[in-house]
Amino acid sequence: MLVRSRSLFSDAFCFVYKMHNFGCIQLIGSPDDLSLGFLRSDNARRYVRQLPQYPKQNFAARFPSMSPGAVDLLEKMLIFDPHRRITVDKALCHPYLAPFHDINVEPVCPRPFSFDFEQPSITEENIKELIHRECVKFNPDPID
Repeated sequence: MLVRSRSLFSDAFCFVYKMHNFGCIQLIGSPDDLSLGFLRSDNARRYVRQLPQYPKQNFAARFPSMSPGAVDLLEKMLIFDPHRRITVDKALCHPYLAPFHDINVEPVCPRPFSFDFEQPSITEENIKELIHRECVKFNPDPID
C-alpha cells in the first residue's frame, strides 16, 4: 500500500551526492568509454558522459604536502573503473603502507566470510509490507 509518492532522498542530498561525484571527476579526470564499461545502467553512463570533460589533475601539485608514496597510492586508489583500481591486497603491500603492514603479525580469516545475512530470501510482497510498516512507524497518521 503506497501512502504518498515522493523522492526517497531529498533534493539537497541528491545535489550533494552529484556534486561529490562531479568533484571526484574533476580530480581524477573524465573517464573514457572503456572506463564506463563496468556501469550496468545506461542512465548512469549517460549521466557521466553529459558531465563537462576534465583532464586528470597532477596529484603531486594538487596535494603538495603529501609524500610521493602517499600520492602514488592515492592515484592508484582513485581510479574510476573498479577493475583497474588497486586491490586491497596490493594497496596493503604498497611501499607507503610498509611501516604499518607486517604480513607475519596480521590475522587472516581462515575461510571466506559469509555475507548471506545481507541477502535474505524475501519476496517482493514481503519487501512492500516491510516498507509500509516502516512508513507507518514514522507517519502514523493517514494522509487524506
